[in-house]
Amino acid sequence: MERKYSSYEEALAVAKEVVWLAWNASHLSGYGFMQDRGPNQDREKVWDHAYHRRDYAGGHTGGAGSVDCDYVMGRMMKLHFTIDGAALTSISDSTPRSDYQSWCGKYKTYADLFNAAEAQVLPKSQAA
Repeated sequence: MERKYSSYEEALAVAKEVVWLAWNASHLSGYGFMQDRGPNQDREKVWDHAYHRRDYAGGHTGGAGSVDCDYVMGRMMKLHFTIDGAALTSISDSTPRSDYQSWCGKYKTYADLFNAAEAQVLPKSQAA
C-alpha cells in the first residue's frame, strides 16, 4: 500500500502522526516493561525513539526513510513503512494481529491508522 502527499514535509508529518497514534494505542508487552518510558511522552520523543531505533543497539539500520517500529519504548508496534519523497510506501495491507500490532485494538487496519493520522495533520479537503 502507498500513500501520496503534496510534499515531503506533509509525508513526514503524517509518518510522525502514524507512529504517535500507534504508540499511544499500543501496550507494553513481554520484556517491553524493561524499556518502558511511561505514558507521558511527547510526539517528537516517540518519533525519535521509533525512527532512530533508540531501544536497540546499533540504532537506525533500515536506510534513509525507513520507519521500523518493532518495539518502541516497550510497546509492541510491529509497524514498518518507508518515507519516499512525498509518499509513504511499503505499508502493509495485511490484517494486524493483536499479539504483534498491539495498536490494532483501536485501529482495526493499517488503513484505519493512516486515515486517522491524515485526519489529524492534513487539511480537511485532503484527508481520506
